[in-house]
Amino acid sequence: MAPADKRFLVVTRIGPKSLHNRWLDDPAQCQFDTVLSAYSDTAVPVDGPGIIQEQRPGRKVEGYGAFLSERKSLWSNYDYICLMDEDIDTTAEDLNRAFGLCAAHDLLLAQPALSHDSHFTYAGLLQQPAWLLRYVNFIEMMCPIFRRDALARVLPLYRQGLESGIDLVWCNLLGPGATNFAVLDAVAIRHTEPVGGNKAANGFTGERRYEDDIATALSRYGVPWLSCVPFSARTPSGRIVENRARLFISALGLLAAVPQQRPVSGRLRFVITHLRHMMTRAPRNIRVEHPPDVALLGNVENRSR
Repeated sequence: MAPADKRFLVVTRIGPKSLHNRWLDDPAQCQFDTVLSAYSDTAVPVDGPGIIQEQRPGRKVEGYGAFLSERKSLWSNYDYICLMDEDIDTTAEDLNRAFGLCAAHDLLLAQPALSHDSHFTYAGLLQQPAWLLRYVNFIEMMCPIFRRDALARVLPLYRQGLESGIDLVWCNLLGPGATNFAVLDAVAIRHTEPVGGNKAANGFTGERRYEDDIATALSRYGVPWLSCVPFSARTPSGRIVENRARLFISALGLLAAVPQQRPVSGRLRFVITHLRHMMTRAPRNIRVEHPPDVALLGNVENRSR
């Protein structure tokens, strides 16, 4: 059971290079509990109040799927659950604030923004300091924060044997909504490793390619690869901004992120692609359902917050 004063939970799959010690250096400051799910016996444990240790060998997504299925009696006691990659550099203070924003705005699914010196693929997820948050149509797999009922609805995605691509589906499964999903610009985390740098450990060897799982996920649910573009943004004072010209002007600041990591050419391409999509493509989600052969693995009711 969750302690009475904790509404939030972080679950992370850890190995020998995991950065969990950075944001657990003072567990007493954490307004969340933590599950350290080790896929390697060389992972460095951290003890303290609200920290749960487990050993669970295997790939990242399949490990989360097994945890979520087997430990539902644990995570269903929390209002929001974050499934965080081990190569995220952040602090307890920033995670506290991210959870607080999710609860304050009743978000189904969100993530902290990425700092400009992060490794990234989707430039739309980089921090834009002008905003408190941006309402978007896509949340990436590296640090999603789910409302409890939303996690229950997407849980089957974690049990389909796919190690990539499920984040291109889950907003569509949760349904269209211009204020359901958000990038939290008030909180920036740093993604320290190149995207996809751990492909071999997650089963992408030989004939199995990272792109194959993406294609399978999109095909299984019948959705195209939608662009990551904002519906609107919320200012620090709480005002909603929907003007696309103003959103675009703010996004021009992402060009400052280009020279902060190598290779610069790839980073520039990602930023230009995002800017082009903001000019030419409207944000959208497509409502989809789980395929008939994929059973929902339990229902977790909303409790009043």
